[in-house]
Parts: sequence; C-alpha cells; structure tokens
Amino acid sequence: MASVNDDATPRPSVDSFVSKSPSVSAFSFGDQSSYPRGRRGSTASSIFSTNSTSEHRPSTRELRSTAIASLLDNATARSNIPKPTTRDIPPVVLTNITKVAYGEFGQYLSIVPEYEKYLRSKEYETDEALRRPRTPEIPQNEPDAFGITFGRSPDGRRTSLIPAGTAATIRPQSSDSNGGSRKGSMRLRKHSVAIPPLSTVPQVYFDENFHLENPRTFDVVSERSHVIQAPIQENGLDSLSGGGSIGRKALATNAILQEKLSWYMDIVEVHLIKEISSASSGFFAALGDLRELHAEADASVQKIQSLRAELDRLDRDQALAGLEVVRLRRRKANIQKLAYSVEQIAHAIKKLGEAEELLENNEIVAAMDTVEATEALLEGRAPCGLAIPIIDLRPVKAVSAITIDLANLRARCGKALETRFVDTLLSDLRKHAETVPATDTLFRFFQAYQRQQSRSALRVDAMPSPRPISMDYSQLPDTLRSLLLEHLDGLRRANHVEKAVQAYRDAVLKETKALIRRNMPSDDDTSSNLSGVSRGPGLGRTAAEKSSSLAKALRALGPREAEDLLVRIYTAISETLRRLGTQQKLLLDVTSGIDSILSPRNPVTSPDRVGSPPPLSNHNMDSFYSVYSMDISELINAAIDAAQIQMVKVLKVRNEQTARLPLGDFLRYFMLNKLFSAECEGLSGKITTNLQTVIGAQIKDFIANFHSESITLLAMTIERDQWEAKDFKPLAKTGLERILEAATKDADSWLAWGRVYEDPPLPEDSTDADQLAPGKIRTAMIDEQRFILPESGLAVLKHIETYECLFAMIPVSVADVATNMLEFLKLFNSRVCQVILGAGATKSAGLKHITTKHLALASQALSIVVAVIPYVREAVRRHLGPSAAGGTLLPDFDRIKRDYQEHQSEIHRKLISIMSDRLMAHVRNIRQTIDWDGPGAVETKPNAYMETLVKETSTLHKVLSKHLSEDVLGSIMVPVFAIYKKRLVEAYTGVTVKTDVGKGRMLRDAQFFKDRITKLDGSGDAGDEILKAVQDKGVVGAEAPAATNGSKAGTAESDKDAAGEPADNKEEKS
Repeated sequence: MASVNDDATPRPSVDSFVSKSPSVSAFSFGDQSSYPRGRRGSTASSIFSTNSTSEHRPSTRELRSTAIASLLDNATARSNIPKPTTRDIPPVVLTNITKVAYGEFGQYLSIVPEYEKYLRSKEYETDEALRRPRTPEIPQNEPDAFGITFGRSPDGRRTSLIPAGTAATIRPQSSDSNGGSRKGSMRLRKHSVAIPPLSTVPQVYFDENFHLENPRTFDVVSERSHVIQAPIQENGLDSLSGGGSIGRKALATNAILQEKLSWYMDIVEVHLIKEISSASSGFFAALGDLRELHAEADASVQKIQSLRAELDRLDRDQALAGLEVVRLRRRKANIQKLAYSVEQIAHAIKKLGEAEELLENNEIVAAMDTVEATEALLEGRAPCGLAIPIIDLRPVKAVSAITIDLANLRARCGKALETRFVDTLLSDLRKHAETVPATDTLFRFFQAYQRQQSRSALRVDAMPSPRPISMDYSQLPDTLRSLLLEHLDGLRRANHVEKAVQAYRDAVLKETKALIRRNMPSDDDTSSNLSGVSRGPGLGRTAAEKSSSLAKALRALGPREAEDLLVRIYTAISETLRRLGTQQKLLLDVTSGIDSILSPRNPVTSPDRVGSPPPLSNHNMDSFYSVYSMDISELINAAIDAAQIQMVKVLKVRNEQTARLPLGDFLRYFMLNKLFSAECEGLSGKITTNLQTVIGAQIKDFIANFHSESITLLAMTIERDQWEAKDFKPLAKTGLERILEAATKDADSWLAWGRVYEDPPLPEDSTDADQLAPGKIRTAMIDEQRFILPESGLAVLKHIETYECLFAMIPVSVADVATNMLEFLKLFNSRVCQVILGAGATKSAGLKHITTKHLALASQALSIVVAVIPYVREAVRRHLGPSAAGGTLLPDFDRIKRDYQEHQSEIHRKLISIMSDRLMAHVRNIRQTIDWDGPGAVETKPNAYMETLVKETSTLHKVLSKHLSEDVLGSIMVPVFAIYKKRLVEAYTGVTVKTDVGKGRMLRDAQFFKDRITKLDGSGDAGDEILKAVQDKGVVGAEAPAATNGSKAGTAESDKDAAGEPADNKEEKS
C-alpha cells in the first residue's frame, strides 16, 4: 500500500501505473495475446472485454498456437502470453459536475432557529457523534496505509481518530472562557478530544480538479485495490502476473479503506463545525446591537412628531397675523412706486419724441444726448429733470417697446455717423491719390525695391543721383483729425464702432476695384484714347458683351498705352493703400489717447470736446481698439488681394500682346509689375503670389517667343548673307563694348529700361558721323585682336547683347535665357557650317562658288564668338550667384567654345586641302605633261604651271592676311608650304632629264618659285629646298632629238593651263 506521503505527491504519469495495475488476463477465459489491443480504460471495464469482437480474424495457425490444449501442454507458450498494461484501459469520459452558485444556499442559511438548536445540542452530542462507529471492526492497534492507529475501547469500539504515534499525548483541554461572549458560547464543552489537523487528509481530496470518476484519481483513492477479487490458481499464484499482485486487496472487502474514507469525512466535518462555532458569537452580537438601534430610532421619531405639532400651533396663533400687517404695508409702498413709475414712463416717452425730432433735423449729437438721457431715466440712473424717486424700469414688459424705439434711434444715429465716418476717410483717400504725381510714386517704388534687394540687377552704382522721395501720404490735415474725433465719439456712444469699421472696410475694397475700373479703356473706343469711366453706350448689353468689348479694347492698346494704363492703376492703388495705412495709425492714435506721432501739430481744443480724445471707458475703448486693429490690419491685405485679382484678369487678357512686345517695352513692363508686387509685399508684410504667378508665366512666354524670333532672324541673316566684309560701325562697337563690360557689371543703357519713373530710352542713332574712304572698313577689336566680320557676325553679336540684357534685367530667368543663348550659339555654328563647308550658300545666297574669302570671313565670325564666350560665361556666372557652382550651364559654355574652335579648325583644314589639291594637279603636269628636253620653251620664262601655282599661293596669302590674324595665317600657310616642299621635291626628283636644256628649264621654275614665295609668311625654307633638289639633279644621256607630236601636244596643254583662268584665279574656289 502507498503511504500518505506518497499520495500527497503530484499524480504519477500513465507509465508509472504499468507495474501496479491489475492484469487484464486475470479475468480472461482464453489467450487473446494475438488480438489487437483495445482502447485504454479502467480495470473494471476490462472485465467485459472478453466478449468484444474485432475486425481482425486470426489465421488457423494463430488459433492453433493459442488454443487451450496447446497452452496446457506447453508451459513455455503459456508464460510468453503478453501481460495487459494501463494502456489497455479504455479512456473514461469525465462527467461535468454542475457548479452550484453561492446564492442558492441563502434560504438554507436563513434558518436561524435551526442553527440555535444546533448550538444548544452541540455541547452534549459532539463527543458522542465523534465516537459513534461507522464501519465494521478492525483488528486492534492495526496501522493503516496512512500510518494511523485505530484504538479500541474495552467494549471493542473505536475510541480515537488520531494517528497512533500521537494517541498517548492527548490531554483534555478546557473550553473557551471569554467573558464577553454570549450565553451560548459559555456552554461549550470543557474537555474535548484533540482534533486531527486537515493535513491528515490526503492532498488529492483538496485538488480543484478532483473527479472520482477519473481512473487515475480513483486508483489513488482506492489505494490501488482490485475492483473484483482475482481468481486463485491451484498453486496459489496468479497464473498470468506471477507474484506481482501479492498484497493488493479487493475493493469490496477492504474494510480498512472504507473506514479511512469515513474518518476523513469526520475530520473535515469536525473542522467545519469548529469554524462555524468560532464565527457564530460575533454574528449574534451584531444582531443584538442592530435591534437596540431600531428601538432608539423609534423613540426619536416619536419626539420629532411632537415637536412638529407644537410648531404648527405657534404658527397659527402668532406668525400669520404679523405677516398680514407687513403685507399690507408693502402693498401701500408698491402702489406709490407704481405711480412714480408711470410718471417716469411718461417722461421717457416725451424724451423719445424729442430725440426723434432732433434726428429728423440732422442734429445727431443732440439726438444721441437725448437717447442716452432717456436710457439713463429708464435704467434709474439719472432723473432727467424729474423730482420723484426713479427706479430701473427695464424688467417691465410694458417698457420694452420704448427700449426697442431707443435702440432703433441709436442705430439710426450710428448709421448716420457711419456714413459721415466712411465719407470722410474715402474723400481723403481719393484726394490724395489724385494729387500725387505718378513719377514720384514710381520713384518711391524704385527706391524701396532697391533697399529690399540684396543682389539686384539694378544696382545702386548704376543709378543716377537720388532725388527726394515723396512722403505726402503720411501728412494728414488737422481737420481730418478733428472730424475723426467727433465721428468716433458718436460711434462709440451709438455702439456702432464695429459696424462702422466693417462699412469702412467694404468701402475701401470697393474703392480699390473702382480705381481699376476708372482707368480701363472705354468699350466703344479701341484706339489709344482712354476714358475715365468703363461704361459702354449700350445700356441693354449683357455682362458677357461688356466683358468681351472691354477685352477687345485692352488688346487693341499699344505698348506705350498699355504701360500708361498700368502706371495710373499701380500708382493710384499704392497711394491709396499707403494713405490707408496712415489713416490706420491716426485712428489708433486717436482711440488710444496718445499724442499724434504722425504730425507735430497739437489737436485743437473746442468747447464741444472735439479737439481732444473723448472720455471713453476702458471696456469700450479696449473693445474698439481690438476690433479696429484686427479689421484694419486685414483690410490692407484684403485690398491688395482684391486689386491683384482684378489686375491678373487684365494682364491675362493681354497675354499674346505681352509675349510679342519689343525687348525694351517688355523690360519696362516686367519692372513695373515687379515694383508693384514689391510694394504690395512691403505693405502687407507677406509674399503675394497672384500677380507674381501671372508675370512668371508671361516671362516664360516672352522668353520662348523672343528666342524663337532670334533664331528665325539669325537663320534668315545667314541664308541671305553674301559673306562680304562689313564695316564695324560705332553702334556695333558700342554693343560689343557692352557685351565685354557685362562680365563685371551691367551696362547703364540696359539698366535704363528698368527706371520706369523716367521716359523710356530713345533708340540709338545708327547714323555714322565719320565718312570713310571707299573700299575701307572698320574692324572689331577684342584684346588687341582684329576681326573683319560678315553680316552674320554682326548679327550674332547683336543677338548676344539682347540675351545678356534680358537676363540682366530679369534675374529670375538667368538659367532659361542662358540655356536659350547656348542653343542660339549652337544654331549659329551649325548654320555657318551648312552654308560654308556644306556649300549651302550657293543655293540660299546665290553664290557661284565658296571661295577663300568666304572661308576666311566664316572663320572670323567664329573667332569673334570664341573671343566673346568667356565674357558671356562670366556674366552668366555673376548673375547666377552661388548656384552657378554646381550647375551645368557654365561647363556648357566651355563645350560650345570648343565646338566653335573645332569648326574653325575644319575651315583651316579646308583651305589647306584646297591648296593641296591644286598642287597635285601641277605635280601631274610636271611628271606627265611637260617634255623637259623638247624644244618650244622660252628660255627666260618659267613654265605655265609654276606661274599658276605661284599666283594661286599669292592670292591665298593675300586674302588670308587681309581677313585673318598673323597667328591664324601662319597656322594655315606653314602646312601649305610644307606640302609644297614635299610634293615638288618628290616630283622634280622623279622626273628624268636627259639634256642640260631640260635641267635649265627646271632650274628656272624652281628659282621663280623661290623668288616669289620667299616674301610670303610661313614659306620658310621651302624655296631653298626645292631649288637645291633641282640643282642636285643629274642629266642622263645626250640631247634628245626634236620634239615629237606628243611633246607638242604637252606644250600646247601647258600653254593652255598658263592662259586658261587668269581672272577666276584671283580668289581660289573650292
């Protein structure tokens, strides 16, 4: 048997029960070891497993080996039958025990009399109940599996339920003798048996998951007993399990186990009784205290009822009579007050009529005084001429009509004062906007813009001497201050300040829009005349028709007329908004009671308190100050937004006309809008985007149109160019100087277009005062380098200047303009290549041939662009500022310069190639055509081929020296003479001379070449080398006979070459 300590340990696993579980074979009637194992279950369930059937049917051989006869005859086969294990026990499905709610025991616990009866019988029956036997007798002093000794009394009954080891130590104990306990607790037994502790009960019974139907739990509780007694074999041993089940008892005959279970229940019951007994005394003590409190509450209620009856008697006998006397006296006083109030109301109605009469007579101040006096009378603050007591009549419903009439009178007075207030300020705005000259306003724009820009295209060093800036908008007359003081005092008294400010705000916005409408061209006049009012003659026209007519009139304006329109509108709006800001400061100054900071003049003091700030209360003044400052600060921004929205519509109508403006007019147009936008930002303190967005889009359109026209003009110029040298006039010279100067600063003539306060610059005079001799031209000079330019070269310089002027005056477009300029330069380079190297000029300009002069002038046009590009690049870098370092624009200028230089080198190689081809034709004459030893040659003259060669070379040198610099000339002539030297030496060396006459003719040619070529630049020692090669040449054989027909034909061909093209060879054609 397992001990108590073993049962208290955690439950063993299934495998731990294998050796201790009863054998299934003990209850079987045959050998079933060959059958498949059934599902796991309890021992009891295995009894009935013998009758179960299986789907597996054993074979004949298996049946023979497990037959009863075979088992009886063969002991070895019988001992090899497998033993059943706990795995053969089928699983048991646990039944869910319903949990009983604690509230269901309420009725049971409420039976108090039964519980008291239990307490009374507890003292006499507890000992007897504990000693009452529950199971059959067991041997005396026999220890059970838990180590507990069940002692017996002399009569054979159990006398103790305690462990055997502690039975001798039990002593009688005295009962609880607490003096404060109730009567029932005094009757506890004085001597009792020691109660075994709860730890005596195995821990398995206290497990939360205790389920007796669980096979494992049942196995532990039953101490592994057999459910049914195992059969006994003849030899006294289990035939299947051997001696493994010795000492295990049958559950049905295990009296000791049953006694243990009963003893465990007694221990738990005794402990429950003890706990209930210890808690019962405090419960009944509290119940008694509750009953006493109920009795005291009943006594208090009876006393309260008696006091209330006494108070009711005193109220009836004494208090009510005195209150009636007081009520009558109060009624008399109220009637007297009513009479006074009626008289007060009558006087208020009279004053109300007086106020209306004063208002009809336009005496607003007197009417306001009367209204305030009447209100004070109704409020009970001032008697207003009455000698009777007055009260506050506002709660009286009958007076509400008078109050409404007074409020209406006050509103009418406030509306009249509002009209005066708005008219006064608007009149001042209109008068100021009409009196200030537009040029003064534009100059103020310009100066303010200069101060705001840290890096501007219009620098101060390029400006003329400054002149005083007009500040008329800050000078206010004294009468305006006096009128505003009077109007603001009346508006405050009429509680109409906020509405007046709102009306003033609306009026300013309308006036801003009206300024634009008044300067629009008339609908019925599309000429340059402008009318003062934008109103058409047709009164019945729709809004769409009027809008269409106005748009047509705007598009019909010329550049100068459109500029005048913008000047009038922008200056009027600016002066109006500036004056509006001054009025705001004046109003804040007046309302805050501070001396004027705008003018040193002191306010005029008058008897009616007009010249000094009115005595405003702090509450009203603070309210006015906050409301007004808020609205006025937003008013300027709202007026600017309204004006820009209207102007955006006007500017969009002229988008196409603006994109086609001349460069100077567009620069003035851009600067005018830029200055106005800067003025709006200065007034509002924030960036305005409405106007800037439209202007930015128009700039892009203009740049695109300008670039397209420039490309078109350049292409037309190149196609029509005859490639003749043109005079570099002073106007072109000045333009070139401005291009070179732009590397460090912008030209003043460009900046003049931005000074919109002045008249636009006059066109430069193209007349030339210097009279040149016929055939002479002036050349361009850059860094001591001379350039003779064709028409295309002059045109490209002019366009470069316009591009630089454009990005100098419009800094935001530097990148776009520079990109277009690069495209323009690339186009010039490609077009020159097409018409010169590609011989396109023979078709477009009608040229017969592309001559050396054409090539030289094309080289000069490319050379001057190469010389100008570094200056242009520096100008672009200066205007781009710090952003130029990481961009690709500047490297693009370097690349385009290299492209030009490569193109120039190709032209030079073309010239060298032409001369090389001409030389090869002469070399063929030397080798094949000329009969050096034959007759017919003039002894004193060179051959015709040599004269032609020298003439062509001299002409080339003459043309190139006229149009190219010495360096460029040398770079062309040196390779030409090197080719001459190599080819002529090879030709002379390869020809066989048989007579001295032939050698003499060759010497004359070489000497003639040396004498003529030595004077040309780049010839070097070419003449000497050729002469030396001829001199060193030897004569082969005797003098040849007379010339044959072939030699005659060769001589005739040579003469033809000598006389063939004397005129056309002045300038070599390619």
